[in-house]
Amino acid sequence: MAHAGRSPRLHAALGLLGVALVGCSSSGGDSGGGGGAAACFPDNDGINGGDYTFDLTVDDTAFSKKIISTQNDAQATVTLKNTGTKPHGFAVGCTGTASSYPDAPAGCPTVACFPSDATLAPIAPGASQTITFDTPTPDNLIYPFKSTEPDDSTVPALNDGQWVLM
Repeated sequence: MAHAGRSPRLHAALGLLGVALVGCSSSGGDSGGGGGAAACFPDNDGINGGDYTFDLTVDDTAFSKKIISTQNDAQATVTLKNTGTKPHGFAVGCTGTASSYPDAPAGCPTVACFPSDATLAPIAPGASQTITFDTPTPDNLIYPFKSTEPDDSTVPALNDGQWVLM
């Protein structure tokens, strides 16, 4: 009988601890995804999701679009066509979250990344390839995109793309 009085309080405390821990967890540690993403990264504009399709060309000097905008937690399909004379690829990178989430709870990720499937290995001249992926949860941020071809690292317009999550 003495344990009966403590048991509900213990269960309540453990339940609250579990909610607190889940609230700031993320899938993969830095993506900002996972079940607790809303606690760490509340939506800034009240809108998320949707389906977006982009036809993006790349040549030896630049991408056809420097800025791509979508909502967070959306599905994006990117078709990359290489109109250049050398191989070129595509990848969306990571960005810091502090600018949009300065008051994020302790334990929340400080970096948010697009998923690994938001990447295309370099494709041959004249080729095209399509990828589909989900955008991250943290919005009101600018994520960089660039070519994945190592030889493109010295070409500014192949390294300064911006994916804006609204």
